Amino acid sequence: MSDPKFNFTQASLTALAAPERRTYYGDTTQRHLFVSVHPSGEKTFYVVRKVGGKPVRVMLGRFDPGTPGNREIPADTDPLDLVGNAASLNIRMARALASAVNVQLDRGINPATERKRNRQAKEAEPTLRQAFERYYRDHLIPHGKRTAEELRGDFARYLGIVPTRPPGGMGPTPKKPECAVDWERRKLSSIQPEEVRRWMVGLKDGIGPRTANKAFALLRAIYRKAGEWRLYVGDDPCEGIPKFPERERSRFLQGHELPAFFEALGRCESDNFRHYILLSLATGARKGNVLAMRWADLDFTAGLWTIPGEKSKSGDPMVIPLTSIAREVLAARRGNGGEWVFPSRAACGHITDFQKPWDDLLKAAGLEDVRLHDLRRSLGSWTAMQGASLAIVGRALGHRSSDATHVYARLHTDPVLDAMERGLSAMLAHGGVTEAGNVVSLKPSQQPPTRTKRQE
Repeated sequence: MSDPKFNFTQASLTALAAPERRTYYGDTTQRHLFVSVHPSGEKTFYVVRKVGGKPVRVMLGRFDPGTPGNREIPADTDPLDLVGNAASLNIRMARALASAVNVQLDRGINPATERKRNRQAKEAEPTLRQAFERYYRDHLIPHGKRTAEELRGDFARYLGIVPTRPPGGMGPTPKKPECAVDWERRKLSSIQPEEVRRWMVGLKDGIGPRTANKAFALLRAIYRKAGEWRLYVGDDPCEGIPKFPERERSRFLQGHELPAFFEALGRCESDNFRHYILLSLATGARKGNVLAMRWADLDFTAGLWTIPGEKSKSGDPMVIPLTSIAREVLAARRGNGGEWVFPSRAACGHITDFQKPWDDLLKAAGLEDVRLHDLRRSLGSWTAMQGASLAIVGRALGHRSSDATHVYARLHTDPVLDAMERGLSAMLAHGGVTEAGNVVSLKPSQQPPTRTKRQE
């Protein structure tokens, strides 16, 4: 090149006067290192050379005469990360950057082009919300995952923003725990492993290990699918983080708790909620299955409710006998029209959550540490306490294991129904409700008899 060259020093570059037009000066010490002097007086370091017969110019950073001449690039910093990003450089730093750039150019790699490509990839990188929506649309829904709507709620509750109104405008507004986070607008690469660990610990301490593990499993699934679909090629912040150990939960409604429970249930204003609680107790089905119950799946002649395989936890169709209470509740709800037993204006067509009225019910009944899933365990426990075999109880609750499947397959629904009826009758008796019809027709103005003697 015809550009003048000399040995760059702090003094020589500082002394360069502002030209009438941009001028380049070459360094005789570091190959292909140039400084561009602008008419404004600003001086910028470049690597200027030919690669494959074509001219290439890579900006390194601005010359700052105030930067100490002995300052070097930190040992733990990749010089290429500073190319074009360094706010100020001295000559020593500029030569180190130029050397690193030349190595890349010798290999046919243009750091400037790579930086532009990385910047474009960064801009195209999805946020956590966008990655979840893709996971929901292209994995959960096509594979018929029965927990799709539940996972959408979990994402909003533990990782995103809860809606200001409930789905479809009906039911209670979901609440976001204080120990949860709002990461839905963050790029996937911005979430760090240490943040994930702190978030998990917060959920464990604030709610419990099972909830923390469940939320973590969702976050990990989002990252894995994003990587599988090449939406994201960075590091997975969930990698190497273990789940918390969980203790098997055995909580169910005790005999002395049932009078207050049914009394508080009788004061509930919502027929939907009261019917949901009764159906949960009367069928022992999981929350999502009860809320997604369809009229088409009910056979009133045979007295059976069939949960389709795509909606059951095992993946196989599950047949549940309809107890007398279940029949009465369903009879009271018939005629509401539509496909669902618990219809709503939500996108899925049915009510998806009753957490707020459940919390209110527990407060009114003076009960603690009782979850909606414990209603299922309550039926199983009370059925077992009336003498039903474990095989019968397992069949009633739809449990499966490799050892017991062949036993369950031979069981007829009649003994299962009989055992469920005995378990329900025992619960009603301990709750002070002697007739099934009294439970279904409970209104806020009616209450079951209050028991004066504690019953275990």
